[in-house]
Amino acid sequence: MSDIDSLVRQYKAGALSRRGFFKRAGAFGLLMPAASGILTMAGPAHAEEPKRGGWLRIAQGNTDNTLEPVRMVDTDDGIYSNCVYQRLTRFAPTLEVEGDAAEEWSVNAQATEWSFKLRGGLTFHNGQSVTAADVVESLSRHIAEGSESPAKALLSTVTAIEAPDASTVKITLSSGNADLPVIMSDYHLAIHPAGHTDFAMAIGSGPFKVMEFIPGERVVLERFENYYEEGKPYLDGIDFIPVPDANATLSTLLAGDVDAIRDVPAFAVEQLSGNDAITLYNTPTGGFTNIVMMVDRAPTDNADFRKGIKHALDRELILNQVFKGIGTISADTPIGPTYKYWCKDVKPAEYDLDKAKFHFDKAGVNAVELYTSETAGSTANDIALTFQQSAKGAADIKVIKTPSDGYWSNIWMQKPMTMSGWQARPTVDAFLTIAHMKGGSWNETMWGSDAFDAMILAARAELDEAKRAQMYCDMLHMMNDDGGFVNPVFQNQLEATAKNVMGYTPHSVGAMGGFGQTLRNVWLA
Repeated sequence: MSDIDSLVRQYKAGALSRRGFFKRAGAFGLLMPAASGILTMAGPAHAEEPKRGGWLRIAQGNTDNTLEPVRMVDTDDGIYSNCVYQRLTRFAPTLEVEGDAAEEWSVNAQATEWSFKLRGGLTFHNGQSVTAADVVESLSRHIAEGSESPAKALLSTVTAIEAPDASTVKITLSSGNADLPVIMSDYHLAIHPAGHTDFAMAIGSGPFKVMEFIPGERVVLERFENYYEEGKPYLDGIDFIPVPDANATLSTLLAGDVDAIRDVPAFAVEQLSGNDAITLYNTPTGGFTNIVMMVDRAPTDNADFRKGIKHALDRELILNQVFKGIGTISADTPIGPTYKYWCKDVKPAEYDLDKAKFHFDKAGVNAVELYTSETAGSTANDIALTFQQSAKGAADIKVIKTPSDGYWSNIWMQKPMTMSGWQARPTVDAFLTIAHMKGGSWNETMWGSDAFDAMILAARAELDEAKRAQMYCDMLHMMNDDGGFVNPVFQNQLEATAKNVMGYTPHSVGAMGGFGQTLRNVWLA
């Protein structure tokens, strides 16, 4: 099914407005007259009014999940976070920033002093009013001394977070950052009551409140009746049901045991697109499943070994064999065509076993263990095995499959070479900051330098668009040439829901509607 076919199905189902259809069709290169013609043939969008009631069952969950903002790691955590908490802002499916807990904001000319004005009448799930003091404490936990929060790098230039009054949050930076409102939409930057520490029963002010949170067993969220958006959420609640792997997840949807799944296997696209009981969403994104080579330990600390790995990777084979051609071949950077500052001049290493063998011989190493797990992405194991196949004749890649439970704490960033997976981030700066700054909590390759960090900070503060684009291009060339990050393919986000799930809007930055932030709009026909 094509991207435009997917948009038409969303429009006819009422999950996409006319304006939203035109905006996303334009992103796929479809001109306005052609898009209008398609809508005319498609007929009007579903006109039925949203209904309140019913429970949405989503397949997701593992024992590492948490609702503690400073410890959130994976997509599951992000989805829970956006259901339970608010942030100052949110990043809409249109890729525009909009207010969440904050209704407006202002900035000085240097983009170093930001003031966010909170909406009036916001309440937490325990009935307590949301104040600027709550926001100050919630954000400050990420930058506190000793904090290992993945969001610490995002706030690295923050020098002060203050509450001039009960409804105003002032954030001061050591250097300008025009992207701060977008950064405030990150799911880690969740707002909770000051002094609250029991995150097994988290308290937020988001559309759903926690009824039960047992990681790896069951997570149950119930509608918050005092949520500020009138009439929302429409659902009585959401039941998150852990399912062991991608194939089992697909089976549960087809059997009617769950209503929504993400990470649909590419081989199932044709099957689901022809199923009248299922709605399939196929969305180009900046998400990917990648290979991590840690540059601070052998054998992946050797630059020639890393070059050998990149030349031994047959990206075309992975795209066609693993993703059935649904996706975009990538260079070894996290920034692809869906980003504003994508650098198309950065090219992937060519698949060449002779070059690979040359670099392996120069490094004196031609064997390595590659650790993988389903939790790194539904395609992680398949990518690892396909890479093993493509490297034969140049290197011996021993693929070690491990259980999902404990992978992020015991394997990832512990073993020299592992599989990992990422959803897109709202901006280039957000991704480079959180995952590629020296010493960052999520710098999984440990690659970087003070000079590279300085380039990130300089690009962040640069207001000249052309200069900023060139600065990002220079950094991405550096990563591609020397880094330990290997990204074969930018994946389309494949998600599916039962046909009676209405109002669902896929998001190019984050699964399940932007890490769940649009689930407040979902209703059951």
